Amino acid sequence: MAKLKELRLKISGMHCAGCAANIVKGLSTLEGVKQAQVNYATETARVDYEPERLSEKSIYERIASLGYRVESAATAGDTFAVEIHTARNNFFSALIFAVPAMVLSMVAMMWIPPWLSHKSEGWILFCLALPVLFYSGREIFADAWLQVKHGRANMNSLIALGSLTAFLYSSYVLAGLYFNPHPYEVSFYFETAAAIVALILLGRFLETGAKGKARDAIGTLLKLRPDKARVIKDGMEAEIDSAAIQPGMIILVRPGEGIPADGKIIDGHPFIDEAMLSGESLPVDKKIGDMVWGGSINGNTVFHFKVTGAGSDTFLAGVVRLVTEAQNRKAPVQKLADRVAGIFVPIVLLIATATFVVWFVIDPHSAMLLKAPVAVLIIACPCALGLATPTAILAGTGRAARRGIYFRGGDILENTVKANQIIFDKTGTLTEGRFEVISFKSVDDKSDESLFQLTASAESGSQHPLAKAIVEKAKSQNIELSRANHLTESPGFGLKAEIDGHQVIVGNSAAMRRDGIDIESLVEAADEEMGKGRTVVFAAADGAALGYFVLADKIKDEAPEVINKIRQSGREVVMLTGDNHKTAKGVARALGIDRFEAGLKPELKATIVDTYRRAGKNVIMVGDGINDAPALAAADIGVALGSGTDVAIESADIILVRNDLRALLEALDISQMTFKTIKQNLFWAFFYNIVAIPIAAGALYPLFGFGLSPVIAAGAMAFSSVFVVTNSLRLLR
Repeated sequence: MAKLKELRLKISGMHCAGCAANIVKGLSTLEGVKQAQVNYATETARVDYEPERLSEKSIYERIASLGYRVESAATAGDTFAVEIHTARNNFFSALIFAVPAMVLSMVAMMWIPPWLSHKSEGWILFCLALPVLFYSGREIFADAWLQVKHGRANMNSLIALGSLTAFLYSSYVLAGLYFNPHPYEVSFYFETAAAIVALILLGRFLETGAKGKARDAIGTLLKLRPDKARVIKDGMEAEIDSAAIQPGMIILVRPGEGIPADGKIIDGHPFIDEAMLSGESLPVDKKIGDMVWGGSINGNTVFHFKVTGAGSDTFLAGVVRLVTEAQNRKAPVQKLADRVAGIFVPIVLLIATATFVVWFVIDPHSAMLLKAPVAVLIIACPCALGLATPTAILAGTGRAARRGIYFRGGDILENTVKANQIIFDKTGTLTEGRFEVISFKSVDDKSDESLFQLTASAESGSQHPLAKAIVEKAKSQNIELSRANHLTESPGFGLKAEIDGHQVIVGNSAAMRRDGIDIESLVEAADEEMGKGRTVVFAAADGAALGYFVLADKIKDEAPEVINKIRQSGREVVMLTGDNHKTAKGVARALGIDRFEAGLKPELKATIVDTYRRAGKNVIMVGDGINDAPALAAADIGVALGSGTDVAIESADIILVRNDLRALLEALDISQMTFKTIKQNLFWAFFYNIVAIPIAAGALYPLFGFGLSPVIAAGAMAFSSVFVVTNSLRLLR
């Protein structure tokens, strides 16, 4: 298979979901394009293509040939200020002329002053409608003409056709007054054409502002990094642009200032506010050697740090990439809306034509002959269909980001809702992951020091949390450690090493039995400790048991509450651990977890996760994102808890920056609320069109004499899009 390249683009000039569908169709015809996705709400596109068969330039040219402006998403600036300014100006300039036209028309319906003839009324309305359509609404008509030239149609096509029909018909009536000065009945629709365009522009003004609020998560994140930084060089302080920071620089940060890059503290003891990155409400106590993240705020004291990551290599930049990716990836539920939007406009044109024909046959003199087709053209709204899902995802991922929860995409939000089984790693996830030696037992009480010295010396060459705890305990007892030679580790068992000529084995009971070590005299006491949820590490030297260490890893304070709430939600809870069965059983009993698997290597965890999936379970795997990377990747949804490392970002679908299990509950709640909002939006978008189009066509007129005015249709159409976006914005509260 040819290697694919990914291209991310910023596209301007889209006016509805039909535009997005047109671009996808246009790109899909290019030889070498594997997949094209266009997001109307975020005005972005992602194209996966084969660079050997297709050039990047050809993709740009195809989009431009379709009538849209395109640039690289990486270099594109924020156009929101320009968009909202243009939308505001267009609406208010339309309002200035549309309101007098509406007032004059209503007055003329009730009473025509002696000085106001039909001709003068028509000319005044003509002059008022002209700038509304062809100045304020110029973009609508320009885009509609562009669609005609390319043999396509979109929402602007419907609006232009409807308003232009009303305007041209009224112009025809006005011209007819010069041939028949005293007609039996005169009906102008200039004010209707003006009101249609004005209301559409009002809807777009409100919609632009609402979409901007929904996209605000990325803007807020980008503003976290300060523009300037104080660098210390040769003992001198100098102010530089944050963009010029390089790894290895020494940066000074004063109280209340933002931290411009990632790095390690080399001087000072600050309290850092990381709320905007992690959602942690309380400042974090930091000391020398601790990491600080760009975008967080220094609270109380001056400190210095050495830069380890700057620019695009910072944690903040990674978060921005995650949020951007999440907002651009479509949820599966959007596929139906995309298909409908792609064929919506042609169908509406057919319905409007059919409406005209039917009314012409029924009553060619009826006012519905013009009003009904125009109302059908105007009231139809594929915009709501196109905005229903992406705006909810924008708002949902934005809310999550404020809480230090980062979803990889809309599909992740949807799949999270479907999950019916949550699997937890034990160490570092359900427990603190910080082991402490609380007791030990040697075969011979006189050999306590030998047990400590040989075991800690062997463990000093390992990075395992259990090894570190034993080494720290030995150092606190002032035990001198020896060099570990020929060290070999066996994941899931333990390690072997040569210490001062002794062949030392450290590990679990399985490791002892595998090497024929007799630990029967220790088993009963060790089992009792493991039954309390503690971990036991055995040690042997030269083929004989030395004793064991008892280590405790505290269960997280919030873990019982979180497990209980997950079970109450109807989801099944499972625990997987590399620890032994008895220790795992003690932790599982304390947390009320009925199903668990113990003594697992990392690859076996992934196999078990895959087995559950094959059995029909929708699985969420929660782990630390490092040791559990295979299991995270194997699950339907992988959740990395309290990590933020490169491995976590690569392996997990959801990143929880806070090392707090309650963030998982928040992630579940946000996904549930977002998906509920998507369903509400889609229901409204479909229901609105199913009900509105027949009414606009005059379905109720024969029974009740009620026909929908094109002006009311324009207001309803504008309201439909604004309703969908506003409903999505509720997620931000």
